[in-house]
Amino acid sequence: MDTCEFRTNLDNGSAQCAGCAALQALNLKQGASDKEIKAAYRMLVKVWHPDRFEGDRHAKTFAEEKIRTVNAAFRVLSSQVCNDSRSGTSPDYFTIGSTRKDVQAVQGIPTVYSPHTFEYGASKVFFVGDKVVGWENAPIWVHLNVQLRPAHAVDRTMRYFAKGSTKDEVLAIQGTPTGFSYNTFEYGTSRVHFKDGRVTNWKNASAWISLKVQFQ
Repeated sequence: MDTCEFRTNLDNGSAQCAGCAALQALNLKQGASDKEIKAAYRMLVKVWHPDRFEGDRHAKTFAEEKIRTVNAAFRVLSSQVCNDSRSGTSPDYFTIGSTRKDVQAVQGIPTVYSPHTFEYGASKVFFVGDKVVGWENAPIWVHLNVQLRPAHAVDRTMRYFAKGSTKDEVLAIQGTPTGFSYNTFEYGTSRVHFKDGRVTNWKNASAWISLKVQFQ
């Protein structure tokens, strides 16, 4: 099986993984630093912000599509999609790196479709190219059958995470986030914030999902 620059296995004749596609979308090269990724993202958001094209309906529509692509690419690079997250995932669920076909096989036909987003009720699945790069899992109407597993082995006896815990440890303890963005895992209205891959702080909301966290 072929591999891409990220040493990720390629399937279905793909020429690149979601990580490679994300780098291309942000005009970055392999090995780009977090600082470079953030800078490229901020620059492209300014360039393609739809409010800059209020006087041209077609240009604004194009800009909205570009912003969706940029946001989705940023999700890829901030969620470390190229760690082959599909390993160990149940066939009844989809995850980072799953294809559009995989999502439809698990979740069914989306209620709303766009080139970069499948919507299922109030829940959303985001794509770069043909690969899942993120989601927003709403508690009402349609719940996504989605999993995000640790990329590396962790101590399975741990029951709580704390300041300094890794993303993998939070995933093992707290489970799949309902959504995520750069350096943040969302669990309902609760939030876990990271810097350099480790927990720095959190907001624990008692409604819906409470965090399994201890202050040390």
